[in-house]
Amino acid sequence: MAVKIRDVAEALGAEVLAGEDGLDRDVGVVIASDLVSDILCCRDVGAFLITGLAKIQILRAADMIDLIGICFVRGKIPEEGVVEYAREMGLPVILTPKTMYETCGRVYQLGAKSGVYTPPGAPE
Repeated sequence: MAVKIRDVAEALGAEVLAGEDGLDRDVGVVIASDLVSDILCCRDVGAFLITGLAKIQILRAADMIDLIGICFVRGKIPEEGVVEYAREMGLPVILTPKTMYETCGRVYQLGAKSGVYTPPGAPE
């Protein structure tokens, strides 16, 4: 059974901020980081991101690597414009008060797999 963004939101008690129409997307792999540079090193197209970086740059990165959704952790309220931009993109964005550690653990328990990072200069 595939893990859906809706399943992740329910498991985390998360609030849906944007992209309600995309909550039934399959979460194939998950990446977790607060660094845009690390997020951009994700090799998995269609990954789901867990982050505490609630800034507009995260949506630009999401667009560049074709993320399927974002979960903001630690109750981080996105800066102005983030939710509106996510709505324009049709990108599901959820918000949980849980820590990144607990969020990753719960999503792992649902059956989602870890994404693959390739740092610049590393052999493929």
